[in-house]
Amino acid sequence: MPEIDFQPDKRTVEELFVGADYYVIPRFQRPYSWDASNLDDFWRDVVYDNEIGYFIGPMVAWRDPSSPVRRLVDGQQRLTTISIMFAVLRDHFAALGETNLAKGVHRYLEKADRNNEQQFTLQTEVDSPFLAQAIFRDPPETTVLPATEEEHALSKALDAIRRRVEEEASKRKDPLSWLLDLRDRLLGLRVIWIEHSNEDDAYVIFETLNSRGKDLEVIDLLKNHLLNKLRGTGNAAADTARTKWHKMRNELEANETRKRIDPNRFILHWWLSEENYVAERKLFPAVKQKVKSTAMAKTRLASLVHDAPLYRAVIEPSSRTWPTEETTARRSLEALAVFGIVQPAPLLLALLRARTDAQKLSAGQFNKTLQVIERFHFQHTVVSQLRSSGGVSEMYAKAARELSATRNDAQKRATVLNDIRKKLVDRAPDPEQFVLAFQERFLFTNDYTRDSKLIRYVLENFLRDAAPSTTTQQLTIEHIMPQRDLSRGASLDTVGALGNLILVSEAVNHKLGDKPFEAKRAILAKEGVSYDIGGVLDQSQWSAVEVAQRTSILAKRAIDRVWKLPL
Repeated sequence: MPEIDFQPDKRTVEELFVGADYYVIPRFQRPYSWDASNLDDFWRDVVYDNEIGYFIGPMVAWRDPSSPVRRLVDGQQRLTTISIMFAVLRDHFAALGETNLAKGVHRYLEKADRNNEQQFTLQTEVDSPFLAQAIFRDPPETTVLPATEEEHALSKALDAIRRRVEEEASKRKDPLSWLLDLRDRLLGLRVIWIEHSNEDDAYVIFETLNSRGKDLEVIDLLKNHLLNKLRGTGNAAADTARTKWHKMRNELEANETRKRIDPNRFILHWWLSEENYVAERKLFPAVKQKVKSTAMAKTRLASLVHDAPLYRAVIEPSSRTWPTEETTARRSLEALAVFGIVQPAPLLLALLRARTDAQKLSAGQFNKTLQVIERFHFQHTVVSQLRSSGGVSEMYAKAARELSATRNDAQKRATVLNDIRKKLVDRAPDPEQFVLAFQERFLFTNDYTRDSKLIRYVLENFLRDAAPSTTTQQLTIEHIMPQRDLSRGASLDTVGALGNLILVSEAVNHKLGDKPFEAKRAILAKEGVSYDIGGVLDQSQWSAVEVAQRTSILAKRAIDRVWKLPL
């Protein structure tokens, strides 16, 4: 392969955004995709963890030497995020009446080209009116709404950055000084800028930078660190340490009855359950800084071995035998697994640890706290589909750390758990918002099964609330208005709606078949089981109107009883 000639250049963000340089994100590049976790990490790097001049990595571009336009090969996510932050800063300066400061920031977003025509510094080959008009334009065009998946991601990033800036500025006695500091931190960010005049060579450079071997994962780095610390204690001790490490790893691996658990995620949640919050990519430096002695390495290794099966029980509740008094807790953990929620994991681990270690935590506190977490995320995340900020993850980690530090102090433990429950209740969505979202959230047919586990969870909880002694494991989902009505013109939103669904035994399901509603109603009434959730048996007919009415009734029952907060 011929040698590729290029000269890396150290630049600040300010040097990238001034002058005659413009940047284009090519059509074939991946769209903007930074989520809350990416933004949280970037925000902490810029605002909290580092001084002005923080290095944010290499960026690669190519350009025709006769043109001021650089086409980005690597760096579009970072440059887009920085540009959005500039736009938010500009708008805040303007809101404070600081016109010159606002214009000073805007010149990084828009400037005159060699023909004296205004152009945005960052541009996209894929037309994005929302980015250009609703974010970069001064003042923003608020009537332009996101239309594509990428624009929705940009909108979420914009909202998240606005919220962070507003929250931070509101804490300061002098908001203007803090905004100026944030501006200077952004402008001072440093990159290694790599530019080539040949597009193919630019991509070779990019691929080389990103493929020279596989970075060691946290689990590998931690193993080396702990075992090296323990190696000096003698061969027998070193062998014991290695055996313990393998025992922990084996607990996380899959077999014929269980799934594999990501060991790096376990290490992160294990650490956050006892130590200060840290972003995942900064986890190992934090561990290394804390675990310096042989004694500390021995203690931490023992903790990992102890917590691995507890973490599996948190992620996969069926892996543990739960005593009767913890039935409610088990169901809550099963629910969180169905939801796909991982934010509370450090606290869940700390709770189970506190419960199992000589049962320091009472079954009542254990069940109640898990139930509040379950109900909060059902209301907030599953139904209302509200995004949780990075603050929620930190809130859970803080509660886990405080719970772990209570040791044998029952009063402090109760205070910690009361506090986290109150914080979750305070963050729950408005009941009216929940009811509206609930009526449109759930849809299930044999051809539309994406949320089948979630639908079953919802129906089981309604049935369990109406008839607590009912065993739900062997029940099946029945459509009151039969699915065959779809071929006769019935709406999917009606046939698949939650208001058209009930749980019945297989025997009852067989009896119901595709019978008319009058016959189904008679069969359900005869069974004597509490199927009449939402007034099914009170109806003389069953149409879209009745389905909508029952969905509304179920929504109210959900917020008022089944997933009520506070408990």
